[in-house]
Amino acid sequence: MKAMTEAMTEAPGGTDRDLKGQVAVVTGANSGVGKSAAQLLARAGADVTMVCRSRARGEPALADVRQAGGAEVRLELADLALQADVRALADRLVTRFPAIDILVNNAGVWLHRREVTPEGFETTFATNHLGHFLLTHRLLAPLVAGRGRIVNVSSEAHRNGDLRRAPLEAIVRGDAWKGGFQAYGDTKLSNALFTFESERCWGARGITANAVHPGVLRTQIWRKNRSALGLLLHAAKGLMAKPEVGGRAVMRLVADPARDEVTGRYFKVESEVAATAQAYDEDLARELWDRSLEWTGVA
Repeated sequence: MKAMTEAMTEAPGGTDRDLKGQVAVVTGANSGVGKSAAQLLARAGADVTMVCRSRARGEPALADVRQAGGAEVRLELADLALQADVRALADRLVTRFPAIDILVNNAGVWLHRREVTPEGFETTFATNHLGHFLLTHRLLAPLVAGRGRIVNVSSEAHRNGDLRRAPLEAIVRGDAWKGGFQAYGDTKLSNALFTFESERCWGARGITANAVHPGVLRTQIWRKNRSALGLLLHAAKGLMAKPEVGGRAVMRLVADPARDEVTGRYFKVESEVAATAQAYDEDLARELWDRSLEWTGVA
């Protein structure tokens, strides 16, 4: 809990790297870290695709990001909790882009009660892990072509995660539900495990993958969480750092020349730190990867 509530008040150092000619895809780009990252990428000249669940929220964000510049900024609609949406999104992106340079897996939810998607997965896990796992795999060919840099937005809440507390199937289906904070922590741990296994599986193909805790920020993730902790954090958002802190942390990982070859690491805003011990459990990472292949139907 201490790690979760420790405020980050200063933005990390930036970079003036020119990203003209590079293609970036950012999920959860209608607000918070995702929107901030999209703005910074556009300002650096990248072609940016903003993935949002809602047109009502996505179009105003699109207008804001377009003001930052960029070769082109466009909106794609998809609910990361729904695998049919993710597959359709990936198909559109693969058709449009033969190479993708930057993928920011940022979309996330934190729910106060158990919900299950029509496909039978607990919604927090479906959105925060499975959706991004599926999207990344479906975009693998253009990512390899672009020597892609993947940033998975994790959280210090991953230290509360425990994927050994019950069978993975029970956790992913919501049968082992222990509250929203546990579910969120489990998915953020999954983001770290996915990051490290991505480096092991794809590093030789020129792809880098890193995970980042963007800071404790004033974002919309607290908005619908009616748990005691969610209400407390929503009430305390005035004490939290601005989303730009997280956006700049993401930007450092994709645009800082000093980090071009950095991969398989966990960052707390701009500083590389050790993740929790379970994040380095290679057997668990492989099990999560293999089961996620099954759950998402990736060939």
